[in-house]
Amino acid sequence: MNGYLNVEDLSLTWHTLPLCLIISQIKANINSIYQQNHQVNMATTLQRFLRKNPIFTYDIFAQAISGDHARSKNTIKALLAHHIQQGHIIRVRRRLFAAVPVGADPKTYPINPYLVAGYATSDAVLAYHSALSFYQMAYSASYRFTYLTQYQSSHFSFRSESYEGVRFPASLVQQHQESIFIHTEDVQGLNVRVTSLERTLVDVLDKPKLGGGWEEIWRSLDMIDRIKINQVAEYALLLNNATTVAKVGFYLSQRQKELNVPADVLLELQKACPRSPHYIDHTARKNGKLLDDWNIIVPKTLIIKSSATRGYRQ
Repeated sequence: MNGYLNVEDLSLTWHTLPLCLIISQIKANINSIYQQNHQVNMATTLQRFLRKNPIFTYDIFAQAISGDHARSKNTIKALLAHHIQQGHIIRVRRRLFAAVPVGADPKTYPINPYLVAGYATSDAVLAYHSALSFYQMAYSASYRFTYLTQYQSSHFSFRSESYEGVRFPASLVQQHQESIFIHTEDVQGLNVRVTSLERTLVDVLDKPKLGGGWEEIWRSLDMIDRIKINQVAEYALLLNNATTVAKVGFYLSQRQKELNVPADVLLELQKACPRSPHYIDHTARKNGKLLDDWNIIVPKTLIIKSSATRGYRQ
């Protein structure tokens, strides 16, 4: 006995039960079938969603599961909690989750850090050393991932990696140019935004701390063998920072022959250099050398590295 009246039994009960009771039982059966089918459809939708979304936000999950049917926040949260408990989903940070394939251990299953950084906020853009690493141009591996965002995004850690959101440069915000030279790349079937190699080159010179420090930056940029020089110069000038322009000009002048840097580009950058000598790094004011062409004071160790590298290439 399942508590419901079987349709096959209607002929036996037609004369013994009131019509209203028969109709009520039929409705109960139909509702039961609907609920069962609905649960099957939801499970299928969830499985399909997790296969296609190795990482996802709460909002994306809620929209996908709800579809055309309005669902309460409590229902969505309960569903998430259930599958987190079952090991099908991992909580990365508040409102950010990762999918775990069937049979995989949620404690050890690898989660792509580029996806974590790329979906840390709705507008996240991989940048600085993380972008160099994405393009396989970073000299050293790093467990620190940086992304650009317009929001106040708190630092967070997930497993062995740490993630830091930094604001878009103020000069770009003022000119409404935050999205200039940003590419959309495919990472495990999802779109991730990354600063172009040209923009990344300038960004790490602009903020060397986020590039891993001068030695890491110089060794990383030395791996670049092809780049769009005009875009490098355009972006450097767009930042409206004379010291940054001088840094970029110095780097390009060191590799003028290899990267086919036009002389007129260097001249254009020189016009935007500081009027008085500037240190390229305020934390390293000792043992510096003034470069007259760029009006910047560069650590001698950096000049030695540049000279040694050029000598090696020759």
